[in-house]
Amino acid sequence: MDQKLVAVAVELLDEEGWPALSLDRIAERAGVSRATVWRHGLTRASVEALLRRRLVADYRELMWAPLTMDGSGRDRLTAALHSLCAVAERNLPLLAHTEEAFHGPDLDGVGEQLDFFGPWLRILEAGAADSTLDPPEDRERYVVALTNLTLLTYVHLRAFHGPYGWTAASTADCLIDLLASGYRQDLSGCRPGGGPGRRRR
Repeated sequence: MDQKLVAVAVELLDEEGWPALSLDRIAERAGVSRATVWRHGLTRASVEALLRRRLVADYRELMWAPLTMDGSGRDRLTAALHSLCAVAERNLPLLAHTEEAFHGPDLDGVGEQLDFFGPWLRILEAGAADSTLDPPEDRERYVVALTNLTLLTYVHLRAFHGPYGWTAASTADCLIDLLASGYRQDLSGCRPGGGPGRRRR
């Protein structure tokens, strides 16, 4: 698949969503003929499959470091949340237009399998063992809540509030600070580019 045409398709997805991924729109944006796009096999289905495979590869790559790093379970959980934000940043065009990118049936449809829970459960186990974390009995449910709170909020803020100061770093810091400390604490990470009292959207 031609990578320049793929980049054009991803750009259209990022700007306008899935309906923009037609042969005509890709050809128009790329400055090529409709037949050229067709010969390279660029359809909505093929682009979606490619992006889902990239998502899985990025998740496996970026979750490896917190899974294997030295440090307490709490430190590793914080690092894992930062890694999840990094995965989201690499895959914003896809994640901004689907909330089910990590769901099993969607990955099965493109021939991918992913042990999403494995790294998180191992980190929680390590944190329970060293007493830096106190996870509930139903750890899978805990992971579902924690990762969805992080991933969906990160994607929304980056995709739709970026112009208001929600950079990649400030968004990750704010979310993880909030999740780790709770809303009652002084959340210095939630002041992207400004001090207390400055209104942000």
